[in-house]
Amino acid sequence: MNAADTRAAATDPFDVAITRENDYLRRLEVTVAPSQVAAARRREAARVRKTTRLKGFRKGKVPVRIVEERYGPRIDERTIDALVNRGFREAVRQHELSTVGEPVVSEVDYRPGERLSFRIDVEVLPKIELARTGGFRVERPAVEVADADIDTVIERFRKEHAVLRPADRAPGNGDVVSVAIRDEGGGDAPEKPYRFELGAGYAIPDVEAAIFTLAPGEEGTFTVTYPEDFGSSELAGTTRSLCVRLDDVQASLLPELDDAFASGVGDFTTLEELREAVGKELRARGEREADEEVGEKLLDAVIEANAFEVPPSLVSHYLDRVIEVPEGADPDRIEGARRSVAPAVERQVKRDLVLERLIEDQGLDLSSEEFDERLSELGEARGRSLLEIRRELAREKQLDPLRRRFAIERAFRFLIDRSDVS
Repeated sequence: MNAADTRAAATDPFDVAITRENDYLRRLEVTVAPSQVAAARRREAARVRKTTRLKGFRKGKVPVRIVEERYGPRIDERTIDALVNRGFREAVRQHELSTVGEPVVSEVDYRPGERLSFRIDVEVLPKIELARTGGFRVERPAVEVADADIDTVIERFRKEHAVLRPADRAPGNGDVVSVAIRDEGGGDAPEKPYRFELGAGYAIPDVEAAIFTLAPGEEGTFTVTYPEDFGSSELAGTTRSLCVRLDDVQASLLPELDDAFASGVGDFTTLEELREAVGKELRARGEREADEEVGEKLLDAVIEANAFEVPPSLVSHYLDRVIEVPEGADPDRIEGARRSVAPAVERQVKRDLVLERLIEDQGLDLSSEEFDERLSELGEARGRSLLEIRRELAREKQLDPLRRRFAIERAFRFLIDRSDVS
């Protein structure tokens, strides 16, 4: 345990001594000047008296002696609460603490109107010192673009340009179907209409298998089991009896793979030009993903080389965000889930803190001019002006996340340039 850092001047209403317990825990020992205690108690007593109603007295005119006899403990409690809150705020101000979680108050020593001292334990964001950010060795994944990868993208383009035609037959993979589904066990539950492509993962396997057995206009009742990881916790892992009606089947007519198709996709004269452009984009994406993978490996190395502890409350806050707790869930099961993902969440917390420090220390955030330049490049690729792309991203609330992503890219490049990446 380190010695107390500094102490406020003796004339201050709050005398605060702070002790660094570890990277994230600070112990504050606060003593309140007697004059401040007496003044605070007078204020609280006046507030209680102002709102007190007793038979025989007008509101706010009850004698102080009677107010003290009846409400003395409440006045003391309110005095302590008010001074503890003010003392904590003063300690945070004096020592410039970046607090996280809730403070824990203990060892309250109070004499009405004369003295008050207490202890507060509070978690803070650790001050990270990045003594080493380079000299690491990591492998960079090879970036390869196969013809099959290009074919997959081209096939997606074909589906996007497909023409739907009614089909008077049983459906198959790739067909777009319109169905109505009703839960037979749901009492008077109404049927719900759906429209989706078969074989594309929009429906659970048992529902798709049922649809494959129907012709347009037919319906049937089927026993369906929902996957354990189904999005709705109410349905996940359950077996239901569903009535499924197939209303319509439309077949997707894909365009021919020729030069005309390529010109319809974009500014391409031939199919070969389209394939070359797709291959170039896939390679560029692969290079970016490889840089990200290398950057994450180097971040792990930086975290290991500059070890620090993170506040448990910060990890707990992240866990609350990533683990959904359905109503009536088994507490032991939820606690087990939290323990299982806690190491990954702690790594994520450390990652975010190290990136924040790295970006700040090295001045890697983008200036307004640099950000506009990157936005212009993005807009040019999408055929939009800077103003149009900025408005579009603002509507989607993506401006700040995009700026953050650009800064992280710079941080990864900084780390890569300082290490041996092979």
